[in-house]
Amino acid sequence: MLRKLILAAAGLAGIAMTTLPAAAATDIQCPASQMRKEIVSPLPSGWWQTPLIANLSGTEVMQIGGEPALVCKYGAAGTVQRKAPVGQICQARPNGFRCQGLIVTPLPAGPVTHSTGPIDLPQTYLADLDSGEVTQFGADIWYRAVNASQKYIQPRNGARISISGPSNRGKAGCSTAHYTDVPAALVEIPVGTYVCVKTSEGRISEFRVNGFSGTTMKIGYTTWK
Repeated sequence: MLRKLILAAAGLAGIAMTTLPAAAATDIQCPASQMRKEIVSPLPSGWWQTPLIANLSGTEVMQIGGEPALVCKYGAAGTVQRKAPVGQICQARPNGFRCQGLIVTPLPAGPVTHSTGPIDLPQTYLADLDSGEVTQFGADIWYRAVNASQKYIQPRNGARISISGPSNRGKAGCSTAHYTDVPAALVEIPVGTYVCVKTSEGRISEFRVNGFSGTTMKIGYTTWK
């Protein structure tokens, strides 16, 4: 006897599910232990038929028309079937089926973005990672140029930074990063480097050095609420 677990998935898209069935279960029995098969078309006078009677020979959960169905088999007499209950898994049993609902757990909500986007940051200017603005006042990071060879990213106004390297740490990783207010020399953050920032307004942010156009640093950033 074939035994399959079929999930009636209608209405469950986007929901995380455990593989453990809930305690409550429903037993669905096949409609009869025997089935009678006979011709229903009218026969000419003098003709008759002998109905075929067959015992229940097996059960199976299978896809019919793209939906899970419960199928009871009666040998040469054919099959009868019905749709599986929505939102349950059904298992074939000797005389029917056992269907159980699933314990469902909503997907955890992801971090909420406060602001995000690219920033073209000229040297000597500052970037506000709370608003995404380039400014000469306030802000969170200062692209400081002492001379042509001494350049830094310096946190400002109480903001702090943590160099991550080539790995994108996201909000979760940046939330546990070790921060400092010590400026980072540009040689420490080459193209492709991610930097976590705790902004002057207390938000968690992360930016990536995407490249340079002349003396302008091109970064992409995301700041979370």
